[in-house]
Amino acid sequence: MARDHKRLGDLLLEKKRITEDALATAIAEQKRSGQLLGATLVKMGLVTEEDLLALLQEQLSLPLVDLRVVVVDEQVLACIREELAKKYLAIPIEIEGRSTLVVAMADPLNVAALEDLRFHSGMFIKPVLASPTHIQEAIERFYHMDRSMGELLHNIISKEDEVAVAAVNEEEEVEAADALRAEAEGRPIVRLTNWLLSRAVEERASDVHIEPQDHDLVVRFRVDGLLREVQKLPKWTQGSIVSRIKVLSNMDIAEKRAPQDGRLVLQIANQRVDMRVSTLPVAHGEKAVLRVVPQSTRLVGLGDLGFQTDDLERFQRYLDRPQGIVLVTGPTGSGKTTLLYAALREIQDETLNIVTVEDPVEILVPGINQVQVDEKGKKSFPTALRAILRQDPDVVMIGEIRDKETAQIAFRASVTGHLVLSTVHTNDAAGAVTRLIDLGLEPFMVASSLVGVVSVRLVRKLCPRCKEAYETGAASLNRFAPTRGEKGSVTLYRARGCKHCNESGYHGRTGIFEVLDVDDAVRGLVLGNSSDHAIRQAAIEAGMRSIGEDGLKKVLAGDTTLDEVTRAWCRSTRTAPSAASSSASTARAAGVASAPSGHSARSAGPRAPARP
Repeated sequence: MARDHKRLGDLLLEKKRITEDALATAIAEQKRSGQLLGATLVKMGLVTEEDLLALLQEQLSLPLVDLRVVVVDEQVLACIREELAKKYLAIPIEIEGRSTLVVAMADPLNVAALEDLRFHSGMFIKPVLASPTHIQEAIERFYHMDRSMGELLHNIISKEDEVAVAAVNEEEEVEAADALRAEAEGRPIVRLTNWLLSRAVEERASDVHIEPQDHDLVVRFRVDGLLREVQKLPKWTQGSIVSRIKVLSNMDIAEKRAPQDGRLVLQIANQRVDMRVSTLPVAHGEKAVLRVVPQSTRLVGLGDLGFQTDDLERFQRYLDRPQGIVLVTGPTGSGKTTLLYAALREIQDETLNIVTVEDPVEILVPGINQVQVDEKGKKSFPTALRAILRQDPDVVMIGEIRDKETAQIAFRASVTGHLVLSTVHTNDAAGAVTRLIDLGLEPFMVASSLVGVVSVRLVRKLCPRCKEAYETGAASLNRFAPTRGEKGSVTLYRARGCKHCNESGYHGRTGIFEVLDVDDAVRGLVLGNSSDHAIRQAAIEAGMRSIGEDGLKKVLAGDTTLDEVTRAWCRSTRTAPSAASSSASTARAAGVASAPSGHSARSAGPRAPARP
């Protein structure tokens, strides 16, 4: 730093912020107390802290740092001892390059302080301005992090809320009682992180978002598909919490400028919990997202997913096939993976060799051979698929068909004695058929191998303890299954909120489905390169129930709400439900009014029988 800047006292006199007599009095008091001149002037009321900072910033052209929103790492803090920090009202906040230490100071004009800090740190000192009060608070906070964190814990967590949590070493069994107790009674940062993760599990969160903001750290849980804020923490907790999560996930805690991925396994009370962890540098620091991975013992069966009886029987017939390909479709987060795992559980048998190719492996299932692909390495989807087809598989599950090569291998496998299950990203079942052709598959290959397609969305289930009944006109159901103008009212249910559901009005989720059977009519349309609209219409004529109709049946049964079906279906398709998509079984799906005479026989007629 240049040494031709004026001293603080001279600067104040020049700007006429203080008289010579007042300055002399302040200097005498400074010598008696041993404090810095700036702190003495503020204490005596001769200048305000704000005036002092504004003056120094104008004179020195240094940045002014708000230490209330700064996160200081332990390795940075170790560069300057607490005694020196208190002596000079200076705290290190960042290391630039390998040899420059950024130090927030109350008086950057103090040459003796700069020299002493340089000597003890062994680094070049780059001063920035900060409020003396904020520096004192930061010194107490960061040099005594455990005490600061302990005070925070006392304010936000009661002892009854704490649950014993321990990291699990997968290579050996965990001695639960002693390990859990030791972790629960450990450092405050351990206790705080444990409390957040145990609370996430208790509240059935699928994801935990730890998000740095400008002035604080926000924790949000995704419960039943929607994010909600559960805790705001002081900004200074950010570094410690993210570092703790990195330690648990075997990540590099020193790497803060690049994304990282990891995995942690915890024992929360008597429950083992797996989490996939991702960190990402964002504007205000590092964000961490933890995905709670369901245990194989908690996998739901097909009968628990929300299928209507006829759709479930149809899908089970697909799974009974010795060969062919079955697709599940829907946008991200719509329940495709859950449905595939339920299907594998349905057909799992000691006489079958089941192999999966996934990116990543979502849930470890005993008895199933699961392969994780590595797109950056030598194990892409096509490479892994070719390898497993030499492993004598009976059933192959492919996490996603993304490209032509994967699609071609999958369909060739399906005509050579293998049952293949996979997913594609389309908005409805018919769109999956045309998507395959768009990828470059020949229509005859799709027509000869594709057995059926299931499109799925997830909707929140109404809390059974607090849902409210209300009457509404049948016309409100038109967009899901047109009532053709009939009048009348129906009883529906809406969310209210109670302690059981965290005041959300919902508890858990269920699926809404459409199951497209690839029958002779659909195969003919595929061979003729017809549009997805034509394929959809043919499927509806054969008895396919649309997602909107399936959702409406669950609304009328009191399982969910119209708002939920609208959110899950309409927003994913970006369009309102059309009459054409549901007219084939209007009155049957809605249960509101009978179709008037004179309408198409196919609308009121029985469903075509499922393929044997």
